[in-house]
Amino acid sequence: MSVYPFVFKAAILEKNNKPLVIDSIEFPGPLLAGQVLVKLSYSGICGKQIEEIDGTDGSDPWLPHLLGHEGSGEVIDVGPAVIKVKKTDTVVLHWMKGSGIHSSTPLYFRKGSRINAGWVTTFNEFAVVSENRVTPIPKGSDLLVSALLGCAATTGVGVVINEAQVQPYDTVVVYGCGGIGLCAVQAARLRYPRKIIAVDINKDSLVLARQFGATDLINASEENVLEYVRKLTSGCGATKVIIATGNPEAIELAVETAGIPAQVFFVGVPPKGSKVKLDAHAIMHKRCINGTLGGGIWPDRDIPTYLSMHKEGQLHLDKVVSRIVPFAEINEVIKQKRAAIAGRCVIKF
Repeated sequence: MSVYPFVFKAAILEKNNKPLVIDSIEFPGPLLAGQVLVKLSYSGICGKQIEEIDGTDGSDPWLPHLLGHEGSGEVIDVGPAVIKVKKTDTVVLHWMKGSGIHSSTPLYFRKGSRINAGWVTTFNEFAVVSENRVTPIPKGSDLLVSALLGCAATTGVGVVINEAQVQPYDTVVVYGCGGIGLCAVQAARLRYPRKIIAVDINKDSLVLARQFGATDLINASEENVLEYVRKLTSGCGATKVIIATGNPEAIELAVETAGIPAQVFFVGVPPKGSKVKLDAHAIMHKRCINGTLGGGIWPDRDIPTYLSMHKEGQLHLDKVVSRIVPFAEINEVIKQKRAAIAGRCVIKF
């Protein structure tokens, strides 16, 4: 017997700078080629979603729409041609494309009006997701930890392992110690660099960074970051700088903490159209600036690998989670996240 039409609760962005509206929406079905129906267990709250709510990038042509891009859950149904997952599989939902069909976006409705959604959303009890946005993981996996593998953990770990390729002779600065930055600190510790310098304005975030392996902490609201990094590196600057913030002023400062030569990795997402001023002479002398998209991960390979690293005690992804709240409290925890809560906030369905 068909499960469609399918009705469930979702947090809907109707207007920028307003609370999300939790209401019932309907997916009339059936699933199209490459679509997968997932029952969500957990969803992380990424800073990018808060920026979408706040309208940081300007006018949003897709309102009203759903949000969220990192989560975990169970497959309820699969559409035609789906071979990557099957019913009852446990999966991670992620925004980076993996293998599988890039399907059409789902058609959701509320009281006859369309509710827009992309190829993956996670601020909802159920989601119709593109096959290339889900990755199966072993049954019995920790679904709380697995949710972070949709963005925070894979991006933070991935940029260190896949792109920066941190070595024992490196001095690493991680600028911004939210969920992504804290995962980057953990990954850097596994490569045994000379120093791991954590920079943030949140004291609680810096405490966590110390627990995860940072050798030195700099509170950017109290210290001269550039002078402090120069002092810690004998005047040379860092050889690898990972910038897990999208604030243009913070980006400029973080780049200046890099040595010459050095590699700098932009991980945080700045507002569209924002500009930064960089020292062209330093760039010419091989201060290399690199943009990174999701830590350069391949979900099919890296999600199972990083989950195994957590199980083996190499990564402590559970300790990155600072708040777990029921779905009904999503607006409250978003308010708290704006107040710069350390770590990742997670919704439990």
